[in-house]
Amino acid sequence: MAQPSLSAAEMPKLLFVTKYIDHILSFFLERLSQDFELTIVVDMKNRWTGRLVSAGIELHHLEPRSKFDRSFRDGVEALRGGREFDLVQCFHGNSQLSNLIRWNARRSPLIAYRARIGHLKFRENPTAYWNARNPTLTAVAAVSSAVKAYLESFRFLKAPNVHVLHHGINRPWVESEIASPYGLREALGIDPDALIVASLAALRPVKRFDYVVHAAEALQKEPVHFVHIGEPKGWDRKTAHLENVHFIGRQTEPLPMLADADVFAMTSHNEAFGRANIEAMACGLPVIGSNTGGLLDIVEPGETGQLFESSSPDAFADAVRSYLSDRGAVARHGQNAIARVDRLFSTEKMAEGYRNLYIDILARQDATA
Repeated sequence: MAQPSLSAAEMPKLLFVTKYIDHILSFFLERLSQDFELTIVVDMKNRWTGRLVSAGIELHHLEPRSKFDRSFRDGVEALRGGREFDLVQCFHGNSQLSNLIRWNARRSPLIAYRARIGHLKFRENPTAYWNARNPTLTAVAAVSSAVKAYLESFRFLKAPNVHVLHHGINRPWVESEIASPYGLREALGIDPDALIVASLAALRPVKRFDYVVHAAEALQKEPVHFVHIGEPKGWDRKTAHLENVHFIGRQTEPLPMLADADVFAMTSHNEAFGRANIEAMACGLPVIGSNTGGLLDIVEPGETGQLFESSSPDAFADAVRSYLSDRGAVARHGQNAIARVDRLFSTEKMAEGYRNLYIDILARQDATA
């Protein structure tokens, strides 16, 4: 149950630092501003930063040039203007976090955010960096249970006080985005009775688009089409022989296209969360996902989609085949997906989780003062 909002006089001062603002952060921060006096530092201007400014939230643009940018730290210091921040949250950006570690110097409780599993080098591992360079790091917000387990897997360099705090999506906004159908079937010449399996991602190797291609080849004679929203990265040439694979390029507003599909596919072998999953679910699509990472938190097998063995492209093709043979399950799982988003992955749920973490940290600070 959500706690009552604080009065204006009681509002703690929160410095929120992030590399960018997207639709998830925009609605989340607007909700958080009801309980905290927000000062936001962001690198990039876009329509979402403009939306926050229009809502009366204090926002500044500061871009660190490196992990050792004195001017960035001076800029953050200038924002204080005699104010003490009660909390500092670094949400996105390695350079931002590195500079905040140096700037903070035990001044305010610092909360870090983690939405990645794995690093290439030990020196780059933030669990080691946070503990070695900032022993007073107060907490870490992990975007999924898999990220929490990763951060706690280091025997000697565990990240302290890790909390699983999922992304949350504003479904009324999603509904407004998909109110006008895009007409995906008509645009691509797909039969009205065919099953459309959509994917949405930058096609890096970790996304394993070869699983989608494998399923498309295995199901060429079936009424199913695979539509990818995003740059093809050469896969359009590799799949030129397949009439059931389509690419529609990178889209700034992909949700109307996503909503025209029947099922969403996430075949990644290392997905910390994958916000596209909850975007698809909010559009009423069941998710076929690999049984790894954040997908284990998101998909309820047999209710909101299916999880397939991540090492088996045949298992992914079989999952698609099962929806081909049971269209009723597509509709049921899609409706269940909407309900699951409302219950677990909403803006309100995200704000409640962070709010409770912040209030708990402040209470512990007061208790030890």
